[in-house]
Amino acid sequence: MAGPSGLVGVLWESESWIIALNRNQNLLGKTVIVLSRRLERVAELTPGEWADLLVQLVDVTRRLDAAFAPDHYNYAFLQNFDRQVHLHVIPRYAGPRELAGSRFDDPDYPDHYAVPMPERVLSAEEQAALMAVLSV
Repeated sequence: MAGPSGLVGVLWESESWIIALNRNQNLLGKTVIVLSRRLERVAELTPGEWADLLVQLVDVTRRLDAAFAPDHYNYAFLQNFDRQVHLHVIPRYAGPRELAGSRFDDPDYPDHYAVPMPERVLSAEEQAALMAVLSV
């Protein structure tokens, strides 16, 4: 997949965007929406790409709501390390959540999460479970 490193598991693709899991799941359900064409400046997105981004953002949020009922979301175009246009979708949780028998916490909620926050890479079983629940 073109675009930012640190992504695993493409969930789906639209005309303009690739929606994938972030490799680091220290906040359960972290996803990234990556522009499918090469571009480094968010301000240069076309009106059609903006419209499609909104559709994909609503869809990601709906799927995360159904799967884990996050208490809040952070959305960020960071592009510090990877310049390709991409939007991070970061769910936040007031209490623990479970996936495939594993517990996930957001210890800093409701404050800003710690930077850097310890990385959490999912096992193959956990990743498959997350892909299954978010691909619906």
